[in-house]
Amino acid sequence: MFVKDLTLALGLALAAFAGPTHAQDGTLWKSVGDWDISVDATIGNGCYALASWNGGTVLRIGRNPEKDNFYFLIGNDKWTSLRDEQAYDLQIRFGSRPVWDVSATGLQFNPGETVYLHAQSTKMEFINEFQAALNMSISYNGAEIDNLKLTGSRRAWDEVENCQREQSRVAPRLEDETAGDPFSDDPFSTGGQSKNSGSKKRN
Repeated sequence: MFVKDLTLALGLALAAFAGPTHAQDGTLWKSVGDWDISVDATIGNGCYALASWNGGTVLRIGRNPEKDNFYFLIGNDKWTSLRDEQAYDLQIRFGSRPVWDVSATGLQFNPGETVYLHAQSTKMEFINEFQAALNMSISYNGAEIDNLKLTGSRRAWDEVENCQREQSRVAPRLEDETAGDPFSDDPFSTGGQSKNSGSKKRN
C-alpha cells in the first residue's frame, strides 16, 4: 500500500498553546452540526473545529496563523500511558484513501490532565481528505486505536476558514485602534488625540 508521509513537524511550540488548559478551550464562533468552531486567542486568533465521540475521543483541528499552517490535537482520557513531549508515530487513514504516516508529540496542558497527541503541517491535501471522508482511522504500532465517523467535516472546515478570514479582517483594524499613546498631550504624536477631539467614533 502506498503510504504518504505527512512530515508533521515535531515539537509544536508549547507556548503556542499555553493559554488554554484543555483542547476544548476557546471562544465559540459557531456550532456546525456536531462540531464547535472556536477561536484560540493564544495563537493569533486561530480558528479550529472541535468534536467528541461516545468513546471519549476528542479531536481538535484548526489553523495557526502565527505559523501559517494547520494542526490537530487528538486525545482520550483512557489513553493514560501517553507522555508529554514524547514522540508517537501514527497512521491515519481517511476512508479508503492511502495511509498518512504522522509524527505526533504528546502535549499536556497542565500536570495531571489528559495528554493529547498533536501535530502540524502545511500539506492541505490532508485537510481535503478530512473534509471528503466519512471516517478517520487512527492506528499506532500497526493496531487501530480508534475509528471516528466524520459527520459534517466538510462544513466544519469550511466554517473554520470563514472564521479565520473574519479574524484576519478584524485583526489589523484592532491593531490600528490601539497603536500609539492615547494619553499623550501632543495631538500630533502617533496615535494621540487632541484634548478637544471628542469621543472616538465606535465601529
